[in-house]
Amino acid sequence: MISLDVTFFFQVINFIALFLILRHFLFEPITNFMNQRSEDISDQIEEAEKKEAKAEELKSKYKQELKEAKQKAQEIIEEGRRRGQRKKNDIINEAKEEASRQIQKAEDEIERAKQKAREKLKDEALDLSVDMTKKVVDQMIDKELQEQTINNYLENLDEDKLGDQVQ
Repeated sequence: MISLDVTFFFQVINFIALFLILRHFLFEPITNFMNQRSEDISDQIEEAEKKEAKAEELKSKYKQELKEAKQKAQEIIEEGRRRGQRKKNDIINEAKEEASRQIQKAEDEIERAKQKAREKLKDEALDLSVDMTKKVVDQMIDKELQEQTINNYLENLDEDKLGDQVQ
C-alpha cells in the first residue's frame, strides 16, 4: 500500500504554498499584465480602425472636394471660353460695323465727288454752250452787219452814181 509520510504532506503543503505565492506574485500580475496588454492592443486596434475609417472618410471627402474643384475649374474655363468667344464676336462685329461705316462714308464721299463732277461738267457744258451760242450769234450778227454794211454801201454807191448822174 501506499504509505504517506510526513514529507509528502510537507511537500504538498509547500507545493500549495508555492502555488499560492506564485499565483499571487507571479500569475496574477502576469495575467493582469496580459489582460491589460490585450486591452491596450484591442484599444489600439479599435483606435486604428477609427483612424482608418476617419482617413477613408477624409479621403472620400477630399476626392469629392477635388472632383468639385476640378468641375469648378472646368466651369471657370468654360465661362472664360464663352466670355472670350463673346468678346471675339463683339470685336468682329464692331470691326464689321466700323468697316461698314467706313465703306458707307467712302461711298458717300464718292457720290459727293460724282455729284460735284456732274455739276462741274454741267457748268462747263453750260459755259461752253453759252460761248458757242455767243460765237454763233456773233457770226450771225457779223453776217447781218456785213450784209447791211454792203447793202448800205451799195445803196450809197447807187445814190452817189445817181446823184452824179442827176447833177
